[in-house]
Amino acid sequence: MAAALGVAGCGFALPASSVPAGSAVDWRVEPIQGATWRTPFVWPTRRGEVTVRPRAAFDISAVVAASEPYSLDGGAFLSPVDLVMTWGQLPEEPYRSRVSYYQITRYYFWRTRDPGLDLGYIATHSANMHMIPATRNLARALVHVGGGDRVRLRGLLVDVEGPSGYHWQTSLSRDDTGPGACELVWVEELQRGRRLYR
Repeated sequence: MAAALGVAGCGFALPASSVPAGSAVDWRVEPIQGATWRTPFVWPTRRGEVTVRPRAAFDISAVVAASEPYSLDGGAFLSPVDLVMTWGQLPEEPYRSRVSYYQITRYYFWRTRDPGLDLGYIATHSANMHMIPATRNLARALVHVGGGDRVRLRGLLVDVEGPSGYHWQTSLSRDDTGPGACELVWVEELQRGRRLYR
């Protein structure tokens, strides 16, 4: 039987948990994206200062299907980890056991051998997101996130500009695929299970 395949482009210290989360992560809801009043700001990195340009406020609850840390590629100084996020019906049967996900070089792929599944739904309810932690504590928390974790992320979708013409642009849609389809997420709060990290 032929398999369906989809592709979309685009520290070891323990984190300090802030306070217990008030409610469980509800991955069935759609990601919330809206206008933001936030203005561009300068952020220091190990490669010099970059300008972060907020494009939208962002709030997503999901089950992580895969995670991939980065330390050597051109974006690792900004985004040390990518998370494949799944929401809606994807974390539940029949999708959960019949769709597999993997990552390579800032892309993610999904695969299923079940022709009865809604392939369009898989494509629009999964995404590889590049995480930019707003704090060191969030950086520590994000690298501990793995497949199967139930998470809620709140922050911004951003574009980033740096020296020598460096530019990294976020997607603003969950419906796009291919290169440039990944969200670039400035993470200000992470809920993992019942714990909050800031």
